[in-house]
This record gives sequence, structure tokens and C-alpha cells, in this order.
Amino acid sequence: MKMKPALAVLTTAAAVTVGLACPPFASADTEVAYLGQQGELVDGDVVQGWTISDLRPSTDTIPYPVAGTLWEATATDEAIAGSATPIVSNLNARAASGQSYRVLFGVASTQGINPATLAQGQKTTGKIYFDVTGDSPDSVFYNAGGQDLLLWVPAPPPPATGSSGGYTAPAPARTAAPAEAETTEPTATTEPTTESTEAVMPPAPEGSSGTPLPEGSSGTPLPEGSTGTPLPEDAAPAPAAVAPAPEGSTGTPMVEGSSGTPLPENVAPTTTTVVPAPPA
Repeated sequence: MKMKPALAVLTTAAAVTVGLACPPFASADTEVAYLGQQGELVDGDVVQGWTISDLRPSTDTIPYPVAGTLWEATATDEAIAGSATPIVSNLNARAASGQSYRVLFGVASTQGINPATLAQGQKTTGKIYFDVTGDSPDSVFYNAGGQDLLLWVPAPPPPATGSSGGYTAPAPARTAAPAEAETTEPTATTEPTTESTEAVMPPAPEGSSGTPLPEGSSGTPLPEGSTGTPLPEDAAPAPAAVAPAPEGSTGTPMVEGSSGTPLPENVAPTTTTVVPAPPA
């Protein structure tokens, strides 16, 4: 049986080129693929494609006295060209240490793969089992005639997103709530801004803090020497009106030498004759 390299798998040399460590037990004629990929086997005009995936410890119960730990994998065989017969016994599991475990092909199981011949275009899928009595396996290989024709190894982890150093940019900060915009809107009690005040009040002259006043004035202009209502020029102040006091009151003008109202200069005092009152 000859091997036909498939586009989806890696040969041993190509595996080294892309950074996949060369499996220690693979020869130059071994086709290397990742678990989950298909590898092709060519035997004359017959081409079949094998896919192995999901290699792990099993929780299934099978009619076999397991000596170690039961492991399983899912296998699919497809008849790509011509009629192909799945030869399950050629499948083996291998640990990194090199310890190998042959498939339990003689155990009948409802979950197992059907070994019946496939017509072109048909495929069959089922589980294959291994009795692991030593190191845990991490790969599966197809061996025919003492030669490993196909080898499936673990797929590498997905590349880190972001920069080459594996840094992932933090999520954008959540935007602030729109309530901030509402607080800046003017209300009925908001005082006018500087711009609105300058638009209503005209600019005052330099040095003034209110209505412009004449130089030196602090209010309504008054005539010189006046502290009240302005009087006509050369007008004498009007004498205060004094009501005549009754006779005998203390308001009667007294003669010179009194301490009452003074008499004009060069005016002789008037003598008042007191007439006695008539008898009753």
C-alpha cells in the first residue's frame, strides 16, 4: 500500500518547516497530520481517507477486561476512490515516551467502527479503544507492513490575539451617562452669562461704575454755597413766620436788657403802661 500525501496534512519535512516538532518515531515516508485532519492511503486505484480525532480517556463500558485505563478516539474511514475496506487493526496509540498500545479491534461494541467494505463515496465512523497500561498516549498512527504510514499528533494551541507579545488591548471604557449633558442646560433661575450681560448693558466710560456723572459731582448739581433748594440771585432769605403770642405769654418781646428777642440797633425801647383791671 502506498501513501498519497493530502493537502490538509503535513509530511515530516513540512512539519519541521512550519514549526511542528518532528515526531521521533516518524520516518520520511510518514504522513503527519493534526488530530482531526484527514490523511490519505493509496493502494493502486483505491484511495481511502482516514481521520482520527478526540483522543482521551473513555467512560464507556465494553466487553473487555481492561488491565489499565480505557482510552478512546473517534475514527472515520472514507472511500475516496474505488471500494475500500477499513482495517481497524492497523491503528495504534502512542505515548511521547514511545510506549504503544494496539487498538482493541477484536472487541465487539455498538460504538465501534464497522469493518465492512465501503463503496466509493461511502464512509463509516465509530470509536476505537485502547487499554493503556503505562504512559498516557498523545498520538495515533496507522501502521501497515511494519511502517507508519499515517501519524496524527495534537494540534497546537490557537495563536494569541493582539500583538506578537500576546498582549490583548483592554475594552473601551463605558461612556458616561447622558445625565451630564442635562446639567449644563440653562434653567429659568440660571443667571445670565458674561456674554448675555455684555449684550444688554452698554460699556461704561473708563473709571465709572454706574451712570456717568459730571466731573466733581456726587449727585444732583447745586449752586455754590447752597445745601438745599437753589434760591434766586440777591434774594434775602425769608423770615420765619412766627404766630403772635397771647398777652402775658413768655413769647412777648422784652425791652433792652432782657434775654429775649434782640431789638434793632438805634431803636428806643417802648414803655408799656399797665392799666389795672376794673373792679368786679
